Amino acid sequence: MEHDTSARFNPYVHGARGLFCLMVFVYHVVHSGLPTFDLFARGPLGEALQTGKFGVEFFFGISGIVILPSLYRAPSVVAFILDRYARILPVLWVTVIAIALFGWLSGKGPSLLLVGANLLAPPPFIDIIQINPAAWSLGYEFLFYGVCTVVFFISGFSRPLALALAAASLIFLLYYPRALLMIGGVLIAEKYLSSTLLQSLAKYPAIFFVLFLTDWRGLELAGATDYVGFVTPAYLSFSDWIVAFPFVVLGGVFGTIFLLGVSRGNGLLGRMLGWPVMQWLGTISFSFYLWPPLVMAGVKLIMYRTGMVDALGPGSQLFFLLVSLPPSLIIATISHRLLEVKVTGQIRKRIDRISEAKPAVRPIIKDSTALEEGT
Repeated sequence: MEHDTSARFNPYVHGARGLFCLMVFVYHVVHSGLPTFDLFARGPLGEALQTGKFGVEFFFGISGIVILPSLYRAPSVVAFILDRYARILPVLWVTVIAIALFGWLSGKGPSLLLVGANLLAPPPFIDIIQINPAAWSLGYEFLFYGVCTVVFFISGFSRPLALALAAASLIFLLYYPRALLMIGGVLIAEKYLSSTLLQSLAKYPAIFFVLFLTDWRGLELAGATDYVGFVTPAYLSFSDWIVAFPFVVLGGVFGTIFLLGVSRGNGLLGRMLGWPVMQWLGTISFSFYLWPPLVMAGVKLIMYRTGMVDALGPGSQLFFLLVSLPPSLIIATISHRLLEVKVTGQIRKRIDRISEAKPAVRPIIKDSTALEEGT
């Protein structure tokens, strides 16, 4: 199969990053433990707010869409992995160290061993306490990059072996179902979803967005576990798992069709993702994903120590949202410019210089626009 190695920028996928990081931000607010109104805690609206955590799943789907073309463009698999580390580690390291310092100053800091483990973003089967609670997903990302890299490398001399390894790697989905949309993203990137039926369904991404959220949240409410990530043979009896897992897969189908529609800019939702504000949120989305836990911890500490929680009562959570959002956006913007663009850019230049010293290797990315857009 001929791979697409072009570096076309997709504004709808980019804007979707902004939507998904907003979902995760709202979820952190909902799970802040602060008092709130019954309207936001129960009923349909309360359940809808609980689905904000699934913004992470959609981020995984975007990884499936954009990472393979990046791998195909890279001069080597080593260069690809180094580029991914250069992209992710600066923000991760700064946020982890900042949170650790905050803890040490308050007398409750983590051990140096735990800090070191967090800086490595280990895969999900290495269970560690996350200093930055949002960083758990990066272990999934690096595992995905590793699998893609190994499969791609082996395909260079044995396509059947590469296909067998890719199929075998699907076993991870049985134990880490939240990564399911990564496969959907790969199918979109490789243009395997070009059937007339799927293209017709993808014209209505908002419908499949709601269906995905309803399916997975409904599974949590009605199933044997209240967390879809626990729908695995490791947590459930075989009889409970075999009944629940098809609904996980069904949600994956809904989510993949949604992402397919988004990637085409279909429907009102697709057009909204092209708005300037969504493009801006997409640009800062990685920093906006990792920094809010620290900002929110500070805001919540101030609210409790000043007695604002008692004074505001059920209005505390709404106030928390309104006060936490502006500094989170400001810090994310600064983090993007300093860490994601400047620091990552400098690291990539060093990688390029090392690569250029070897005749067989070319630089990965020299386009500054790619840095600005977070690829």
